[in-house]
Amino acid sequence: MGLLDDCLQLLSAANTDAWLDILTGAANKLGYTRVLFGLKPGKDAPNAAAVVLGNFHQAWRRRYDAAGYASVDPTVSHSFASALPLIWVPELYRNDAQRQFAEEAAAAGLSHGLTLPIHGPQGQVGMLSLSCDAAPKGEYLAQVQASLGDAVLLRDYAMASGASFLAATQCARPHLTPREREILSWAAFGKTSWEIGTILGISEPAVEFHFKNIRRKLKVSSRRLAVARAMQLDLISP
Repeated sequence: MGLLDDCLQLLSAANTDAWLDILTGAANKLGYTRVLFGLKPGKDAPNAAAVVLGNFHQAWRRRYDAAGYASVDPTVSHSFASALPLIWVPELYRNDAQRQFAEEAAAAGLSHGLTLPIHGPQGQVGMLSLSCDAAPKGEYLAQVQASLGDAVLLRDYAMASGASFLAATQCARPHLTPREREILSWAAFGKTSWEIGTILGISEPAVEFHFKNIRRKLKVSSRRLAVARAMQLDLISP
């Protein structure tokens, strides 16, 4: 089955998992092992309004969100400002924060790849990032250049089919009470339940009760994941 067949299947995917399987499979055929699709309704929309789908390692995704790397990652700022493809090369990372980000990304297996900005007809903005295995510079650039036209086609079909996920993502955004946000904010600073209770003037069991509700609303299994998820959704500040 050719790339166009894969692209057409994206338009008729039965659900999000099937859509992502098709997208990942198409990217694999182009020589890319990791895929990240991100889209939000407008440039000024909060990160919580975005749909983010892909097979980047979850540990890296959590680290990225917890560290606020969206404000450091040059592919993000490029995607908001330009529609041109961006190849991941060392020259992208121009300051210490960006170079530190690049080192961590490389440790997560994300040193080589391509980002294709998305600018939708209703003002949506985002990106399709495709990561390939490390290779000598000449071989790597040749692979990206050879696949670029097909990657752009895949990006366009991903945009056309993936935009429908935005509304569902926005509807699924959980509501946290002011007290729950307050507790999570202190947890982000590493405070224990006892310390949070002391700061807020409530009992430790009350703090634990709130954490139970927070984990349920955010659909996570631990306090650490709750903090990371709340930051990703812009429910608390990093």
